[in-house]
Amino acid sequence: MRKCRMGKLKYFAGLVLAVMLMGMPVLAAEYTVTEADAVLYTNDQTVILADADDSTVVLPEVAADLPVKVTGVTSNGYFRIDLNGETFYIQGIGLSPAAAATENAVSDTAAREKEVYQILIAQKAVFPEGMSWTNADYVPWKGGHYIGGFGCAGFAFALSDAAFGDVRATVHYDYTNIRVGDILRVNGDTHSVIVLEVREDSVIVAEGNYNSSIHWGREIPIASLPGAGNYIMTRY
Repeated sequence: MRKCRMGKLKYFAGLVLAVMLMGMPVLAAEYTVTEADAVLYTNDQTVILADADDSTVVLPEVAADLPVKVTGVTSNGYFRIDLNGETFYIQGIGLSPAAAATENAVSDTAAREKEVYQILIAQKAVFPEGMSWTNADYVPWKGGHYIGGFGCAGFAFALSDAAFGDVRATVHYDYTNIRVGDILRVNGDTHSVIVLEVREDSVIVAEGNYNSSIHWGREIPIASLPGAGNYIMTRY
């Protein structure tokens, strides 16, 4: 498991705080926050913000692979983070799971699924509700079962990679074992969705190319999922 490089993190936090002291104006954004408790890592798209708003940039460039404490996920798709007691924000695409965390099984299943859920929901900042998304949109995939996909498959692949990195996918048909972040092929092998939540008798999903756009939060009965050509792709 990767060790936190606290020296770099303190240096990173110091840079952020120094810029804040220069009097960067803060613009208010409207959102709610779901509490979280996780450690994610910076990447080449990390931008530190004063608020959950892209116009409130504090630090536009951050070294990759630094551990960041996540304390919440905003309803408009940002991570709320803590740096030495100060609160900042990072757009959903700007934090990634640790490589070690995605390559190895996590013993606490509930904690892992919670982390995956937080990463998926944060992608709303990149893929907002109603954004145009059709079969013309292509996304490559790191999951290994396919090299990429168009339309609904491409959208599911984009979210899947955000949550699981380079972990390889496997296919199964056990509908009693669906997990958050699994990709479901449905409607007779014609549509793909990614699971946000698993309930007793249904799943809540996100999907692309749903009426030619992105849609979050549709509920699908589990009983309707099995069928000819349908299957589950998991990266757990």
